Amino acid sequence: MEEKKIGFRLSKVNWILALIVIGISALIFLKRDGINGFSLGYLFGSIVTSAIIPLFFAFIVWLLKGKKPYAGTYTFNIVLVLMCFGMIKEIGAISKEKTDSVDAITKSVSEYKDKINNEEDGIDAYQEHIANVDDGLSKMIRNSTGNEQEVYKNLQKFTSINSSVMINWQKSVDSVAQPRILDYSLLNNEAEFKYQIGVLEYYKNQSELYKNHFENRKSLLADLNKNIPKDNLTLKGVMTGINNKDSIQKPIFEPFIKSHIDYSNDLIEIIKFLQDNKGKWEYKNDELTFSTVELEENYSTFINKIAEDENRINELTDKLIEVM
Repeated sequence: MEEKKIGFRLSKVNWILALIVIGISALIFLKRDGINGFSLGYLFGSIVTSAIIPLFFAFIVWLLKGKKPYAGTYTFNIVLVLMCFGMIKEIGAISKEKTDSVDAITKSVSEYKDKINNEEDGIDAYQEHIANVDDGLSKMIRNSTGNEQEVYKNLQKFTSINSSVMINWQKSVDSVAQPRILDYSLLNNEAEFKYQIGVLEYYKNQSELYKNHFENRKSLLADLNKNIPKDNLTLKGVMTGINNKDSIQKPIFEPFIKSHIDYSNDLIEIIKFLQDNKGKWEYKNDELTFSTVELEENYSTFINKIAEDENRINELTDKLIEVM
């Protein structure tokens, strides 16, 4: 007796299995990305695209098997199950790479601390660290989708802004540390006074910019993510992280950067003091002498304030490195 042939259609088992897979996928995706127009649209598009594959193979097998009953429905289930195993494997691989990226960034922070503690070049150490952070974020962007991916992209923009502010500030610090600054033997003409004051004014300006950036960094990151739903888990994690860091770093950073601003002001004052009293002091045989006791006492006051600034900066630098 010839086997009955019917038109291609999915069985109840096909629909039940497909709905289970869709439900689990939707739960995982929407829990991570939040329920919003973008995530729902993205999820719908992904479901439709993914459904085409088992339907296509099921239809082809149904045709090749001479349109026999269940030829296509069995194939649909098999392909769907294989796709699920593939998705699970892919999710595992993506999760591992994300974990590895986070571990790499954490390791980079530790290495950066060690280099700073060992007094290696600050700018080189920071640029190497920020390159590691950027690489880790690039991998996380590549392995994510939807709003989660947008959060990582915005975090990458945020770190780029941070690095620009930090590097400019560190360069200004290094410029003050050059031997030329406060070299009394060179302070014998207006051009040199103008140069040294200019270097110190730039250091002061960069310190104030760094202070303002730090104070506004949470609002900056929030503004970059203003179009991301507030219930997005990735965004919540990022904002929780920066809030925790801020609560630990802020009590140390505020007096730290204030000490740098005070230091710049005191250095500017002593240079201007020497400039205003040209002809009343002399630097000879590595010794600075003044024409009056009053000038010498004023100079000593400036030097003591500068020494206090330096001690305070060194003390707070060590504490800031600990909470980095």
